[in-house]
Amino acid sequence: MSDPVELLQRAEKKGVPSSGFMKIFGGSDSYKYEEAADLCIQAANLYKLRKELKLAGDAFVKAAVFQIKAGNDDEASNIYTDAYKSYKSSGDATEAADALVCAVDLFTKKGQFRRAANFKFELGEIYEQDLNEYKKAIDCFETAAEWYSQDQAIALANKCWVRCADLKAMDNEYIEASNVFAKLIKNSLGNRLSQWSLKEYYLKKGLCELAATDAVAADRTLKEGQHEDPNFVDSREAILLQNLIECINENDAERLSQCVFDFDKFNKLDKWKTTILLKIKENITEAEDDLL
Repeated sequence: MSDPVELLQRAEKKGVPSSGFMKIFGGSDSYKYEEAADLCIQAANLYKLRKELKLAGDAFVKAAVFQIKAGNDDEASNIYTDAYKSYKSSGDATEAADALVCAVDLFTKKGQFRRAANFKFELGEIYEQDLNEYKKAIDCFETAAEWYSQDQAIALANKCWVRCADLKAMDNEYIEASNVFAKLIKNSLGNRLSQWSLKEYYLKKGLCELAATDAVAADRTLKEGQHEDPNFVDSREAILLQNLIECINENDAERLSQCVFDFDKFNKLDKWKTTILLKIKENITEAEDDLL
């Protein structure tokens, strides 16, 4: 079995551009770069067999660079995704993200926006879950949603918009998050595949508006939901939102806690809702303190 280090050394020698006589009469260097890329891929696969996945990722990146020099952007984009998978499996999230950025750039240059959207979404997940870079994650989810929308993949676009809105709210951008939920509602009305998510979207939009201390907007969302979606009218989500609006208007934090408790008995609260509801309760408590 070949030594991956030796293969990479051969690749570096092979991938040197021609000069002098050979540059003038030897033609294009693309074949040399392609051969160098092939040597790097061989090295990467050997590293994968050894479970040295970080080194495999490094070798794939070198192969992609050689393919770009050879003018083979399509090959390079695929190799960057191989690098991303190796880095991700090795636990190196930063390198995985960098490789995906390169792949997505190449996909978009070739007009492969649907494929770019798939990896842009994965890039957003890395920024959110592994690197805690929420601004970058939001940007990725927004971009992926736009590309999916252009391809009429509304369900996939909505999946991205939800992640985007949730992150905006968790980053205290409540009005911006509310606007994204408004977009989700618009996309879902009349769509039989996503209409069952409308109750959740109306509730989350209203919660964001309450977190932003805009009970008037939340009441408007409640009424719009009851008018536009028959499933929302008497739902637990609508009742909770109605009760929360009343609690805000009455500055009644104790009643708010009871309403949330009653809802949680039938619809278990997730981390996102719990966080936003705590913010709403804090707003009431602060308002009560201001009155003293």
